[in-house]
Amino acid sequence: MSTMVGEEQEQEMRWQAQVWNHIDGGFANSIVLKCAADLSLFDTIHAIHTEQGKPVTPSTIVRTSPNLSSINPHKLFRLLRFLAHMKLLNIHDFDNVGESGDEVGFSLTDLAKFLLRSNEKNIVDWVIGVPDEPAINAWHQLPNCISYPSEGPTPFEKEHGKTLWEFARDNPEMNKVFNDAMACDTRLVMPAFIEGCKDVLKGISSLVDVGGGTGTAMNYVVKAFPHIKCKVYDLPHVITTSPEYPGIELVGGDMFQSVPKADAVILKFMLHNWQNEGCVKILQKCKEAVPKEKGKVIIIDVVIDQDEEDYDVTHIRLSLDVDMMGMSGGRERTKEEWRVLMKMAGFSHYDIIPIFAMQSVIVAYP
Repeated sequence: MSTMVGEEQEQEMRWQAQVWNHIDGGFANSIVLKCAADLSLFDTIHAIHTEQGKPVTPSTIVRTSPNLSSINPHKLFRLLRFLAHMKLLNIHDFDNVGESGDEVGFSLTDLAKFLLRSNEKNIVDWVIGVPDEPAINAWHQLPNCISYPSEGPTPFEKEHGKTLWEFARDNPEMNKVFNDAMACDTRLVMPAFIEGCKDVLKGISSLVDVGGGTGTAMNYVVKAFPHIKCKVYDLPHVITTSPEYPGIELVGGDMFQSVPKADAVILKFMLHNWQNEGCVKILQKCKEAVPKEKGKVIIIDVVIDQDEEDYDVTHIRLSLDVDMMGMSGGRERTKEEWRVLMKMAGFSHYDIIPIFAMQSVIVAYP
């Protein structure tokens, strides 16, 4: 009897731990990760480890890094210990931790390479942007907004009195945070797109990236396909802050009004910002911009597949869906929801192409 009671208590404790992780763990993960990114801890540990060839202790970080010299080594140890539990750091000689933990060594895991600024595929700006104060504050409005109809205000709009796009337009700092985060996603998905969809771009001589932000995606295309004439099309306040890339024309405008003519149009991580009605308006303008016979509308966006065996992949896709509900009022879509949207927009047919990214490629034909 006592054994059975003990097993039940152990199981209940595990259930409690799982619930606590949902309550505190996710928030702590993102905030601690943002703190580490703000302090450039991963870059610092990597640099010291590369130079010294051994695990890096908190006291070494504080002693050798002028920008971190005011940090308390013991508090730093506690932060690094949590990052190690997140599997972003290896922890060495933990049995000899002592009272302060100052001399416990740390090194980067393979996961942490995505948190190094020196890595082209780093997502540091995404780490910094997701828990940014305007976004975090908006989540407190979710209970009030979840009962609204689809066209009702989003939690972000309820909190700030403006849509996400209006807020970014009026706040240069937020605009930069947002565009930098989008550029992170581009650095991850565009190599996968170019590698997995070479045939999609075959025969195309001109391409417009609608909602192309700072032009990072088109820069990848120009490097891989220098014969393609590329344009980045976005709102004027976005275009004015975009860097100039060789071979890329920057055009300001409103995709709900018109889209520049081209052989193909690309919409990367765009349609998830809108409900179907808004997407149809965008897609119809894109369809008008490409040739009826050989034109293509190339969509790079999430396709939710809950039969997907990889828990982490499904989790991030579903969390992005909730994120869209909170920030922009949009959604991520299942295969069936994409089928419905393509039919509503009047495309003759479409293909869904999986790539090695969180998103898939949907090629729609007029």
